[in-house]
Amino acid sequence: MNQVERGSQAASRFIMMTGAAGGIGRATVVRLADAGHVVFAADRRAGALKALAAEHPSVRPVVLDVTDAASIDSTLDQIGTETGGHGLDVLVNAAGILVLGPVEAVPDQQTRAQFEVNLFGSLAVTRAFLPPMRERGAGRIVNVSSILGRFALPGSGLYSASKFAIEAYSDALRMELAPFGVRVVLVEPGVIDTPLYERAAASLSGYDHALQPYRSTWPAGFGFPDRLLKAAAPVDGIAATLVKAALASSPRPRYRPGLRNRLNTRLLTTLPTRSSDRIKTRIAGVATSPWPAASGPDGSASQPGSQLGS
Repeated sequence: MNQVERGSQAASRFIMMTGAAGGIGRATVVRLADAGHVVFAADRRAGALKALAAEHPSVRPVVLDVTDAASIDSTLDQIGTETGGHGLDVLVNAAGILVLGPVEAVPDQQTRAQFEVNLFGSLAVTRAFLPPMRERGAGRIVNVSSILGRFALPGSGLYSASKFAIEAYSDALRMELAPFGVRVVLVEPGVIDTPLYERAAASLSGYDHALQPYRSTWPAGFGFPDRLLKAAAPVDGIAATLVKAALASSPRPRYRPGLRNRLNTRLLTTLPTRSSDRIKTRIAGVATSPWPAASGPDGSASQPGSQLGS
């Protein structure tokens, strides 16, 4: 690979974004490239990356699978060569997948895949590209979390678990790296208008049998109801926030774009648990009462909730 030159602007930076081939990743890459930065667009989808680079000359396509150690090592070598050994100034971890469904129903394979991408992939990429920043005494890591990393809705439990984990490691990393001059920033979007949710909904058919016990209590369907998606934030607005998180001279530890998201997060993380549960079940379209009757040992219907204990 040939070494690439920074733009003529003094503030031009070497930036890599994972999950760059579509959605908020692509929109953010375009904004950063148009601002004069050298952007390494990293994703598994080589064709989409090639098309993106053809439209924006300062975008450098990087075929990367964040769950594959050899792929990460190859990317590290490529960027080390192309930056003349400097490494990255900014790493944006945006690669992620969304798995929906009641906690009991989601198969282990999908659960592990979600954590492999959302958590372990983010950790592996961060660990690979962090040392030059630490040694230089400058750099930035931006982790894309979610408001569902602050609270969980019915049907989002395992996705939220992966994002809660990102919040936790980012908080610790921010304090650990502060003495080295490396900043760690979290961005917590709400529901975004991307195909991510359509793909998640389509994948539910793969474990339809496990979902059956919940259909009577989930008349609105699993995951995010249509009414939430109708109010989804546009991709470009989230991309603008990510650019700010990546480039601001004194970034905030957290960015939570959208007044609605900020209010919802404040409300659902400060109300008493029972009160917030009622709001969350209403948002997700889950029935709260009466509980479906269950047959007792003698064939008679047991009282609602009698199986829950005291």
